[in-house]
Amino acid sequence: MPKQLEPVEMPDCLHYLWGWFCELSGGREYAEFGALPLTYSEIRAWAELTKTEPTAWEIETLKRIDRAYLTETNKK
Repeated sequence: MPKQLEPVEMPDCLHYLWGWFCELSGGREYAEFGALPLTYSEIRAWAELTKTEPTAWEIETLKRIDRAYLTETNKK
């Protein structure tokens, strides 16, 4: 199994961030060359629609997860 497909342990206290990322990523836009990064505007709209109030740290963490996601998906 490729290393990037191996399961990774995640602390229980961060599972909600992964769920948020999956929700946001499910609504992401795509261009000719693949997935586009999540924007602050998209995160803000999601937060308003879901009545979620992410902290600055949580938003930065979502952006970091997104950068890692894009890095991996763009390798293909």
